[in-house]
Amino acid sequence: MDTGDELQALFGQVPYPYQVRTAETLLGGKSVILRAPTGAGKTEAALGPFLLARWQERKDFPLRCIIASPMRTLAKDLCERAETAAKRLSKEHDLNLKVKLHTGEDPADPLLEADIIITTYDQLLSNYLHVPYSQSRRCRNIGAGGVVASYIVLDEFHLFDPQRAFRTTLEMARALEGVTPFLFMTATLSEDLTQKLAGAVGAEFVTPTTEELATMQSQRKSRRIRRVEALLTVKAIADAHERRSIAIANTVDRVQTLYANLQRLKHEGHPKLKETELVMLHSRYFPTHRNAHEVKLKALLGRESKENVILVASQAVEVGIDISSEQLHTELCAANSLLQRAGRNARYACEHGIVSVYDLPNKDGKRDVLPYKSQEDVIETTWNALAQLPDEITPEAEASLIDHVHTAGDEANWEAYEKSRASTLRSRMTQAFDGDCSARADLIRDIQNVSVLMVRPDADLSTWAEVNRHERLSVARVDFATLERNRETRGPDYFGEWLVKIPREVEPEPKSAESEMRQPTKLNWIPVTSAAELQAQPLVLVNPKFVFYNRTEGFRWDAPEGGSLGVKPEDIPEAHKPRPTGERGDYWYVYETYQEHIERVLKAAEKHAKDVWHICSKVDKKFDLPDGTTSLAVKAAIAAHDIGKLSEGWQRWTRGWQTLQVAKYGQQTLWDGKSVAKAQAAGEYCAHTDYHPTHDNEQSKAFDKGGKRPPHAGESAAVFMAAFGEELRQRLGEKNARSVAYGVAGAVARHHSASATGEASAWKLDTGGAAEARRVFTLIAKAELDPTMMGKLQRDGVKATLRPFPLLPTDTLAWLVYTLASRALRLGDTRSFEDVRSSEKEAVS
Repeated sequence: MDTGDELQALFGQVPYPYQVRTAETLLGGKSVILRAPTGAGKTEAALGPFLLARWQERKDFPLRCIIASPMRTLAKDLCERAETAAKRLSKEHDLNLKVKLHTGEDPADPLLEADIIITTYDQLLSNYLHVPYSQSRRCRNIGAGGVVASYIVLDEFHLFDPQRAFRTTLEMARALEGVTPFLFMTATLSEDLTQKLAGAVGAEFVTPTTEELATMQSQRKSRRIRRVEALLTVKAIADAHERRSIAIANTVDRVQTLYANLQRLKHEGHPKLKETELVMLHSRYFPTHRNAHEVKLKALLGRESKENVILVASQAVEVGIDISSEQLHTELCAANSLLQRAGRNARYACEHGIVSVYDLPNKDGKRDVLPYKSQEDVIETTWNALAQLPDEITPEAEASLIDHVHTAGDEANWEAYEKSRASTLRSRMTQAFDGDCSARADLIRDIQNVSVLMVRPDADLSTWAEVNRHERLSVARVDFATLERNRETRGPDYFGEWLVKIPREVEPEPKSAESEMRQPTKLNWIPVTSAAELQAQPLVLVNPKFVFYNRTEGFRWDAPEGGSLGVKPEDIPEAHKPRPTGERGDYWYVYETYQEHIERVLKAAEKHAKDVWHICSKVDKKFDLPDGTTSLAVKAAIAAHDIGKLSEGWQRWTRGWQTLQVAKYGQQTLWDGKSVAKAQAAGEYCAHTDYHPTHDNEQSKAFDKGGKRPPHAGESAAVFMAAFGEELRQRLGEKNARSVAYGVAGAVARHHSASATGEASAWKLDTGGAAEARRVFTLIAKAELDPTMMGKLQRDGVKATLRPFPLLPTDTLAWLVYTLASRALRLGDTRSFEDVRSSEKEAVS
């Protein structure tokens, strides 16, 4: 079959020619800029090449697809469509593709492991920059490799913050060209920006031709856009209503006000509202409740619906949600956003609709353009251009409107982007890569939404694993002044109660050493006493006694007219099942030799980080490296990551501890139901001892008074650099060898904590440690550590490492190796223990 036939087999319908061109270009190794109107099948165009690649088991295309949207509120419809396509392929070809929705409100996939992930650009970019919103600081270097090893779809890219996310995404796409395929997808991108973007990222521009559009059943419809020189009012909405109407306001506060006023007008007996159902959708719902609203909206406003309904909504309906109307009323916004909204009017074939655009409220003599900060000129130009539109809007008229309104601004933004690349942009990216979370505001989004937690009284928020079980909702900012006022309103009985708390990570031990048990990061929740403490906080816990929330109206800082403060426990969704975080919650161990541990980590990495191994050859090709180089680098990181445990101090500690455990437990079966405590044999090297925190904590504290286990991660990296650097130079040449070596050493040094520097004191290998390191390294990496250098290190000891290994975004090879090796190593290291336990349970059953 050719590509068109294969796409038809996937989706059950004949694909459009532009969908075929998109798939062939992406599968041919090039990224794509896709511009197509709403309703033209862009979602199928995006999923098609990925599903084909999985169906055909192609080795040159990623194993994961990430679809990133500019909206904090992602429509459930997009996820459902992805699930439908994945289920069809899974059923027919036994692929078992997993689809997950992952947002700051509902972090269902913090390690980015599903086959298809629907997310926001905030989540995508924060993971790539190593400052993820849904991970602890210790585990922040796991998700980036998941981004690199994916096929990235950027939905409605023109709506990305032009001074921040837009530029950061471009830098990411440029750095990953040839490795990570990108699909930039839009309905409204100016011609000028399209050409600049395609040239910068090496992409091909694809768009349906006029002839193709004419054959699309979905485009056989008519729509008028009219300018209304007045503010949006409920009377205007009600008077124009026929059967299906949508009213869109720019802020959630105005959405809630419009909805309340429509309810009042209905109760007062407006003739057109008597039999009309009123519904509302905005961004301030818990995901469970918003999903329920979206399911209802699909029935009320979906294809062929005969219901009588008015929806009042925020820009949450701009992207993804499949609904239509006869009358759409919207507040003024930039032309690209306006056309997105217009896509919810006369959306389906043979429909006819009217879009009425209303002026904005006046604030201090100027239009109140929030949340579209700094877009005053674009919005003014849009307002003026609306008066010149033809009676009936065509795709050509839409393109002309976009070019007229946005070309000048696009040119200015592009010029500013090019000027900022070598200075400000890369400097802030370096800060982010080093763990500076404050860089998010400059690199991702200006108005950073805050994720709000409200939980039931008995909720456990002691670790990130527990926090991620609870749903969140997004707000533009925390209105601390209103919270203080609400506390006063509720009276003196509430004066001593906290209003907002923020999380503070508590390291389980000093940063200079790693814990063998790898205890999960603990969280302290600190009460906030001033608004200044809330700046740049991505997650806050709000006291539900001092805000308003219900399933119908959503979240408000103050109570609506006729309502009262306080959230009922039943209006707060129950906690989800535990989700992966990259940290171990249950961290007991049984005795494991050094070789056993390294072998198990490799096996777990090959199982749980398939995405990394799958993409390694693309890195080799991008940098003209010998085949297998990147795969070798990842294996070398795994083979070398615990060499520091072969130190005199570590092995002395394990021998002493195991002697105690044998005396304590004798032949008693340990907590895995299988093992018994065993003494460490002469000449045997231990990676993990028998230990359970519940049973052994007090003994451990007493034993550690005689000397704790020394650290080992930075020490392992130092040995790798000394003993494998020359081998890499001979294989790759000086420049590439240095990049690969720094990437591997960085992954090794940071395999317990992404914030580790790699600094280490001088230390000595245990007797025979060098030989053991060489033997196991050869077994795993199929390459040799320098025997002469290892002999020298055995005799003279390992010198102190006084500086961290430099990892800069300008060294793309080093950064890619570090990113991929970190993901494989950390997933393998964490999951190796879980896999052993799972296999033991299966054997018993």
